[in-house]
Amino acid sequence: MDDLSKLLEGSLKEIRQAKDKPELEALRIKYLGRSKGILQRITKEIPSLPVGQRAGIGTKIRRTREKIEGALETAKPSFETAKSGATIDITAPGTKIETGSLHPLTKVIDEIKEIFHYLGFTWIDGPEAESDVYNFQKLNMPPEHPARDVQQTYYIDNDTLLRTHTSSMQVRYMENHKPPIRVLFPGRCYRRDMPDSTHLPSFYQVEGLLIDTQTSLTELLGSLEFFAKQFFGAKTKTRVYGHYFPYTEPSIEIEVYYPKRGWLEILGAGMVHPSVLRNGGINPDKYQGWAFGMGPDRLAMLKYGISDIRILYDNDLRFLNQF
Repeated sequence: MDDLSKLLEGSLKEIRQAKDKPELEALRIKYLGRSKGILQRITKEIPSLPVGQRAGIGTKIRRTREKIEGALETAKPSFETAKSGATIDITAPGTKIETGSLHPLTKVIDEIKEIFHYLGFTWIDGPEAESDVYNFQKLNMPPEHPARDVQQTYYIDNDTLLRTHTSSMQVRYMENHKPPIRVLFPGRCYRRDMPDSTHLPSFYQVEGLLIDTQTSLTELLGSLEFFAKQFFGAKTKTRVYGHYFPYTEPSIEIEVYYPKRGWLEILGAGMVHPSVLRNGGINPDKYQGWAFGMGPDRLAMLKYGISDIRILYDNDLRFLNQF
């Protein structure tokens, strides 16, 4: 945290001392560049930190980025004015500036990340073109499982497909990281669904995975209730019932109550199956874990009162400008 504060102080000082636009652009790349920017490198190091040191770092990085971006934007007009020799007429009527905003799905995914960040979770991306091994086989889905049918899944070839869920990242992550693990896998998924008001062949999902020496179904339920109340409101009512997923045992689904619509399912979850832990190279006799998966599309529909999922992807500015 102290290093980020010093980084912010130093960057703002350099921006104030910049002499021209090329120097300003060089500072933008130095601090905000996608490949070699300082903040990008710091973000990639978060998963390697001890769990107890992760809390608040993501938020601090985001705020540092916003302040640097703001300082860069503020500095630009001064160079443009100096170059043109123009002056500003403070008596002239203001000009309306059209600005963009975050898409409602982006807002929902960011909010999910932020809520679970308080519980020590980080997040990571994964491949959308996935191996059958990670998408199905290592998640206890044998060849005869109905989800593997070509009428349900987009296959590229016999061994590669468009992932049907971000659960495919579970074993991938376990193979390369030692417990304790607390991580989210947000991203786009694909299934052969006919488009209607609640289904699309391409949609988003956020998968969560926790593995530790001591954890329980009770902790899972408490964490998900915390999420529901943070996301939908402190008075939100939830209920749990048993379900079945091949890669968790026991498995559950969680619903929230809407006064005018009744109980609505928001996510599935459960304790990670011992076989899945073994497939990820983790000893199930020493470690336990739980996982959950939720659809940001459906959560956005519930949160904002949207009746048709297709409007989220129509690029209609009359709709998007509301956010």
